[in-house]
Amino acid sequence: MDNSGKEKEASALIAEAEKKLKSSQSFFGALFGGSSKMEEACDMYARAANMYKMAKNWCAAGNAFSQAARLHLQMQSKHDAATNFIDAGNAFKKADPQGTVHHRSQTSHLHCRDLRDGAGGH
Repeated sequence: MDNSGKEKEASALIAEAEKKLKSSQSFFGALFGGSSKMEEACDMYARAANMYKMAKNWCAAGNAFSQAARLHLQMQSKHDAATNFIDAGNAFKKADPQGTVHHRSQTSHLHCRDLRDGAGGH
């Protein structure tokens, strides 16, 4: 599969993850497995991020990892959130080696430090 195929597949995974999130937030979704849908959405975002990495679309990979990290925070999974924030920071650094988006990766690393130290507020 070429890079455009990987990007299309990643975009489809993102769309599917967004659908899962919307259904998990509905009344019936919350009654019938809302948290498992959030976990599935996290997995889809991470898989999409890795596909974007293979296609060398670093910004999209960073955004997908960031979304997965935010969902992990909502589910109180601090370690998984920290791992995804670090992956996001690394992707953003590759997107701009000169450092104009360095503030994003720095924020991710600082956030991970806060999570590790228990100061993340969650």
